[in-house]
Amino acid sequence: VNGEPEDECRRFVIAFFPDTDRVAVYELQQRNSGHMAGKFREKARLKNPETGKYFELKDLYVGKTVNICSQPFLIIRADEHCLQFLEEHSDEFPYADPRACARRLISISGEPEMLDEAGIDPDRLKELAAQSGVDLVDHEVITLLRAFGMDMPSGPLICGPRVLEAI
Repeated sequence: VNGEPEDECRRFVIAFFPDTDRVAVYELQQRNSGHMAGKFREKARLKNPETGKYFELKDLYVGKTVNICSQPFLIIRADEHCLQFLEEHSDEFPYADPRACARRLISISGEPEMLDEAGIDPDRLKELAAQSGVDLVDHEVITLLRAFGMDMPSGPLICGPRVLEAI
């Protein structure tokens, strides 16, 4: 994310502790990277430079780039426990609410690909949404896959008709 080629392969875990709103960042071991695994940032309450307030859980979602210690981190994944927690509290986290994500797609509800029972590729769904002016974040796509997904031999697809039913 920072444009440095030597940092391309580095992987980190951003840990958020909701009981105290503290954030910690740990670097994962990558063979031959030249970087040590371990603590990148000790657990502490950190200010989000984007908002000027302390980080909150709603500031961290898949697809978001956050700055911690002046380093940009692109969030590319969330673990199962995190996704379940967000879905259970979807009133606070709209990116984890399948119905809210489906409602954002109302502008493409007439697209033939959305009506196809065979399903739609998540990247194609994101592309269609962007063409109609809706910028889906990766977390919303994950939420749609978890709620309306179909496992196919070619890869996971989103069942358009089920999404439309939720609208």
